[in-house]
Amino acid sequence: SAGVAELSGLRVAYLSGGGGGCSVDPAAVGELRAAAGGAGFGGVDVLLTCAWPRGFYLKLDPSSLPADLLPDKDLPEVGLEEVAELAVKLRPRYHFCGGEGAFWQRPPYRLDARSHACRMVGLSRVQEDKKQTWLKAFGMVPQAALGGAVPAQPEGTTDCPYPYAALTAGGGGGGGERRGERAAKRQREEWVKDGRGWIAEQCWFCTSSTQFESHLVTSVGDEAYLTIAKGPLVPHHSLLVPVAHKASSLDLSAAEAAEVRSYISAVRRCFAARGESVSVSVTRLLACGGRSHTHAHTHAAHGWLGSRHEARCHR
Repeated sequence: SAGVAELSGLRVAYLSGGGGGCSVDPAAVGELRAAAGGAGFGGVDVLLTCAWPRGFYLKLDPSSLPADLLPDKDLPEVGLEEVAELAVKLRPRYHFCGGEGAFWQRPPYRLDARSHACRMVGLSRVQEDKKQTWLKAFGMVPQAALGGAVPAQPEGTTDCPYPYAALTAGGGGGGGERRGERAAKRQREEWVKDGRGWIAEQCWFCTSSTQFESHLVTSVGDEAYLTIAKGPLVPHHSLLVPVAHKASSLDLSAAEAAEVRSYISAVRRCFAARGESVSVSVTRLLACGGRSHTHAHTHAAHGWLGSRHEARCHR
């Protein structure tokens, strides 16, 4: 479940699920994205999640991290990307998460120079270890009572560890910008849409990856790109890939899904003009270095063979 509620004047956002390496409900995440994208949304006071945000340790000096911080886990693999995204879009002042069963309070971070700072606090399991903190007391004046004033950022505040801050400058959720505004925010000449370093290091479909082979790309849109397959199965074998790193087609935004459909229609028309009447599109989920980036294969097929293949795919 997910939602935004008011408790004693505090705006509290919550997202259940995601503990123990499990995923969260996409519909629940979508509900919070929609809330963040609403008109006049100014952020929440508190964000409560089970899962930790992916990349929480970034922008910190590695030597400052305690040796006993999740010692049995690889920090780049801890947490969920969706939680990191919501930690930016919902603009909380405090973010409490308990899914890892360990207490750790991250130094405050800022979304931008004019915003309030956010404090992420990981909590231990209730009464499991007397040396671990599972109950946290804090004093806060509700944001609604501040009259628009922004609390000063405390000493030691770092930059935001989550790259979504650059994509949602000015607050609110994605998907609400007009086409021209969205294009202006992207560093198109560098093809950077998804700056999550822990993703791009190993995903060869991410345009910001060092492994990305741009010489194979034939067309780039606002939300997706078309590229020649490096190891084609048939002539004219191509791949249609969303620019942003998405695990499956179910995670695509409305704009991304619309552009993917537009690309498929254009490829079909292209093949038809060459006498290749059918292009078969198959969505595939591929884990690139353990991180899934969905893409669709398009193949050209001649005459009756293409028609039979197409019919089978629609059964």
